[in-house]
This record gives sequence, C-alpha cells and structure tokens, in this order.
Amino acid sequence: MKEAWFCDGARGDLRGERHVRGWIVAAVIADVLLILIQLALCLTFDGMQVSDAESYLELARYCAEENTWYPGPRDMYATYIFGNGYVNLLSVVMRLSQNMLWAFLLNVLFTQMIVLSWADIAGQLTGRTQTACLTVVLLCTMCGLWGEAVATRTELCFMAFMGVSLALSLRKNAGALFAAGALMALANWVRPLLVVFLPGVLLLFLMRRIGWKRVLAYMAGLALVIVLVGTRAYQRTGRFVYQAQTMGVNMLMGANDDADGSYVGEIYEEGKPGYVEPGSGVTFDERDARYKRYAVEWIMEHPLRFAALAPAKLFYYLATDIYCGSSFFGNRIQTDNLDYIRKLAAILTGRGERPFAPGDAVVILSQLTYMFVFIAYVVFVVVCLCRRCWLRLLPLHLIFALSCGVTVMTVGGARYHMPYLPIFCLCAATLIDCRGENGMIAKQLG
Repeated sequence: MKEAWFCDGARGDLRGERHVRGWIVAAVIADVLLILIQLALCLTFDGMQVSDAESYLELARYCAEENTWYPGPRDMYATYIFGNGYVNLLSVVMRLSQNMLWAFLLNVLFTQMIVLSWADIAGQLTGRTQTACLTVVLLCTMCGLWGEAVATRTELCFMAFMGVSLALSLRKNAGALFAAGALMALANWVRPLLVVFLPGVLLLFLMRRIGWKRVLAYMAGLALVIVLVGTRAYQRTGRFVYQAQTMGVNMLMGANDDADGSYVGEIYEEGKPGYVEPGSGVTFDERDARYKRYAVEWIMEHPLRFAALAPAKLFYYLATDIYCGSSFFGNRIQTDNLDYIRKLAAILTGRGERPFAPGDAVVILSQLTYMFVFIAYVVFVVVCLCRRCWLRLLPLHLIFALSCGVTVMTVGGARYHMPYLPIFCLCAATLIDCRGENGMIAKQLG
C-alpha cells in the first residue's frame, strides 16, 4: 500500500501552495456572508417552530418555568426521550430570556464553532491552508446552515460540540484529549451518535499511534460527562438516562409491513404493532425495548424485505438537501417533501398557484450546492481508492459509512445527513485543491 496522500505525477511531489492570502480572504468573505445571512434571517423570522423543533422548545420552556431539568418525572411515560442535552441548554436560554432571538443567536455561534473547527481539522489532516480555506468556503455555501439558524433543533448544537471535539482529538496533549472526550460526550448528550463518531476517533488514535495514557485521558473525559449526566438524570427519574432513547422508535419505523424507507408514523396508530394505549403505564424505556424487540423479530422473519428497503433508506438519506427552505417561508411552507417539489416545478414552468419566492431560490441553490459537494466527495473516494492513497482520511470515511449503517437499521431522512456535511466539504475541498498529470497530489504520511 502506498503511504501517500495526494500525489502529483509519478514522483508524488507535493504541489506548493499559491495565492494563500487570497484563499484566506475568500474564506473570511464566505464566513462573513454566512453570518450576515443568518443574522438577517434571525431578525426577520416570524414563524413558529414545527415538528421536533416545536417539541424541544416546549420541553425547554417547561423546564425553565418549573426550574427543573429534562428528563424529569413527568417524562417517564413519554413516547421517547430525545434531544436531552439541547433541551437543557435551551432551557437555560429560556430562563434568561423568553425572546427567541437569543436562541437563534446561539445557533449563529454554534455555526461559527462548526466552520472554525472544521477549518482547523482540514488544515491538520491535509497540512494545506488552501484546503482549509476551501473547506470553509464550501461549508458556508451549505444552505442547511443558513436555515437552521432559526430552528430550535439539535443539528447545529451537535455539530458544534462534535467539530470542536474532533479538532481537539488531533492534538497529542493529554489536556486537549480530555476536553475532546468531554465534548464528544456532550455532543452525544445532544444527539446519540457516539456509535458513529467514536470508532472513527479511535481509528484516528490508532493511525496516529497515540499512546495509551493519552487515549485514557480522552476516555476519562468521555466517561466523566456520561457519569455526571446519567447520575443527575437517575436522581430525577430513577433511570440512568444519559442519551436519547429513540432507537426503538426509529428501528420499528424501518422494519414493519408498511415500511417504505422513510418516516412512516402509521405504525404507531391504533391497531398497529407500535400502538400503546394512553394511560397504560408503559414507560419510555419499556416502550423502547418493546419496539426494538418487534423490529428485530420482523427483520429475522423478513430478511429479504428488510434488505430491499436499504436502497430506499439511503436514497431518502442522501438524495436531497432542501429542508432549509422552510425557514425562509417562516415555516408556513415545508420544503422537504414531494408535494413542495411538484409545486416548485409548476412555478418554474409558469403554472404555479403563487409567484416564485426567495425561499424557492434558497431551495434550488441548496440542492445544487449539495449535489456538487456530495458528488465531489464520491469522486474523491473513488479516486483515492484507485490511487491507493485513501489512508489519511479513513477515519472520516468510517464515520460516514457507519452513519449509512445506522440509516439502514432505522429510516432515511434528508436532515439526518447534516452532521456529515463538513466531511463532504473537506473531501471535496481536497479534490478541488489537487492537480497534476494524474489529477492527484500529495505527500507522504507523517
């Protein structure tokens, strides 16, 4: 196996960076434009929160008004526990002020943590300022980051904590690794994706030959937060609830007679296997175990049907990136569905019931930029495999591969791929930043 990164021609010489100052300026301009777009949206947004965002906000407001934390005794019989860390953080904001602008500005801060941490990750992994700047530029064109500024959802919070954690994981200082582990645990408290990201980090440690004492420092930070959060939840509920309890719900949606690969809520209606009679005294963890058991039994009985659902789940997971447009319609129009796409097609062909709106332009731009970045990521992977120089970014590829595995086990949804947009952008930036006789460049692994 070649221990090469991206190689230029037959000799594998690293191409020198040109116009670095210009690339830095471009990255700064892109980031400033991102901030301005988000601030403009924050100041003009007049819609309500919908779906999960509405639920998180209601839970946070209750915690703020009752001076308590989530989950609590009243949540014992909920359908599931979710967004634990974000709900508690949002409740802190609600205790300080009920003005939603502060929650939105917190999202702007989260976005900057994402952009800066991934610029640092790109620079550390590739050793190239140009690649880091290109990563920033591509990230700032991801319209999903624009629209999420006014959504009380977990995406930006999770990505911010995880991005900083991954950036610190590339350091070899024990203190930095301890903080990285703690931030990884906080990210998982917000959204339960430890099973996806932790293997990638451990592989990174193995490849970089990080000593066991430093790995222990990382695991100590991770364990400390898990114990503290879980213990506090146990004191309130009698359950060691450290992370969201949604696996059973999602598994059942993806493994039943009516499953089509996407969100199928009918499975929880009366007469269906997921139905639980109100007031039956079934706790969230009992319900979660019941759903998992039914899903596993269905998979064992219908292995071919379950396997046949995988392409549909991955399609729903990766094909579109248009949910962000809803924010530009004040959430009065939901843009992440087939009905909207049909209406948009009618508008573009002059047969629409309403005029073309700025939100429509954002949807089109979002899909185009996402398709460009994702296709560039796929090309990057193929070229690296062909040139046998895929090793350095293998931990990132593992993270994305595991996310696809989780999708196959549950359901597909466009918003679920958002935490992996920075990986797509970094790899696309690396591809763009290379040239040479064989279309590749790089250097020996250090």
